[in-house]
Amino acid sequence: MSPGRSAGSRRPRACAAADAKGAMSSAATTHLAPRPSRRSPVSSRDITDRLAANGPNRSQRTCWHSCASAAVAVPPRTGEAWHMPSVASERRPAGVLNALSKAAFACLWCFVFVLPWDVYAELPVVGSIPRLVGIVASTVGVLYICARRRVRPLSWFHVLTFLFVLWAAVSTLWSIDTEATRTRLLTYLQLTVLVWLIWEIAWSPQRTRALLGAYVLGVAVASVATIRDYLSGEHAAGYAGRFNALSINPNELGMTLAIGLPMAWYLSLSHPQRRVARLWQLYLPLAITAILLTASRGAFLTMLVALAIIPATQGRLRLRTKAALCVLAPASLVLAASFVPEATLERLQTTRADIESGYFGNRGFIWRAGLEVAREHPLVGLGAGTFGAAVEPTLGFQWSSHSVPLGILVEDGLVGLLVFLAIIGAAFTALRRAPRLPRRFGIVLLLALGVGSLSLEWGYRKQFWFVLGIVAAEAALRPRPQDVIDLGSTAGSPRPRAAVPRVVAAADQ
Repeated sequence: MSPGRSAGSRRPRACAAADAKGAMSSAATTHLAPRPSRRSPVSSRDITDRLAANGPNRSQRTCWHSCASAAVAVPPRTGEAWHMPSVASERRPAGVLNALSKAAFACLWCFVFVLPWDVYAELPVVGSIPRLVGIVASTVGVLYICARRRVRPLSWFHVLTFLFVLWAAVSTLWSIDTEATRTRLLTYLQLTVLVWLIWEIAWSPQRTRALLGAYVLGVAVASVATIRDYLSGEHAAGYAGRFNALSINPNELGMTLAIGLPMAWYLSLSHPQRRVARLWQLYLPLAITAILLTASRGAFLTMLVALAIIPATQGRLRLRTKAALCVLAPASLVLAASFVPEATLERLQTTRADIESGYFGNRGFIWRAGLEVAREHPLVGLGAGTFGAAVEPTLGFQWSSHSVPLGILVEDGLVGLLVFLAIIGAAFTALRRAPRLPRRFGIVLLLALGVGSLSLEWGYRKQFWFVLGIVAAEAALRPRPQDVIDLGSTAGSPRPRAAVPRVVAAADQ
């Protein structure tokens, strides 16, 4: 059940005039039968007795909310020990809280939308656009949670995330580069706030999918900008024959675009309107073309894993839709390949040879140097954010790890790596109880994230932790057994709204 809402019954009843003065309409109005909240100080039998004892003609009424958010007037008994606010005093705070909730979610949506533009348009003092929007979203989100005066119970995923940040803070005591550790710790704290805000604000399936839609729209803008750079002949700075957009590193841009592929497909399957579902599916050929233009081999492998969402959800599609996909998927790859320069395709063809040789774009030397450092300091590492300083004596330059597990092993030791793996395991474990479609979506999304993280240092990037946070929030949504209806429709046919299962937040059940 979502925060701030009370359970209700579906049984309709007729409610006549509230009093002779016409506080409510004199005509009979249909309301939902009231059911008290679990936190209510009285039981439903007490309410029935008081209704019978006091009668309907009372000037002071209290408000009980049904599942449809309809207000039902219930008069309290005179001189009782507990007190319920009047309708006027009840509606005013609820209206303010509702406005704060919408504002907090709108700010969070905007932050996720600009998330793919991580280093675009640097501004004085505040930095990039995502940083500025993130500050606003965090401020409004914390204000809303304080006004709500309660928080959702944390899952194991969030508890382990806090422990990971705590261990990074403790590593300051033995860090070889204290300034780098403090900077990384501040980044981890900001990412933890992002994960927590997603958990607190995106408490319904509509909100989690809206955030997924914001991310897909953001990466769609980046895809269009990448294709525009190719058409205008603007190569990525320092990367001949490769194209990027918004001043983003081509490898990171390709990974960011690839992560959006399962999101777009999931949104197309979960949307009740077929035309809107088709619009989400248009992102797939757009992103595939842009990923090939970046010529990132790690992003190319991630894209192949991300596209596994299509066969993983084939059971939900009609036969003619499956046949259309079998034709459309190869056609999209052939069309994208004909659009991409030949030099870019030749670079992608070297992926297998680089992996077998251990070279993989000069990463092999970095990984071997990192493993040597990890052997010397296996347990607690050298401090968060110190990978560059750790390999500098060997490589003569402060290289990044180009691998999330290796970077954490060198910086935080086996202790930090085990906690990090426990975070990923908690996300996978939470998906076991999720419905079939969200479960398969979450598994494919996490697998794609894992493959991309093997060749890219994403452990402190907003996109990485957004994926983990949204999977944790999506996995916490549970369908009520009595409300689950078999989904027989598909993305290739109109889907009635009644066929969507009613879902509530598991933490609020």
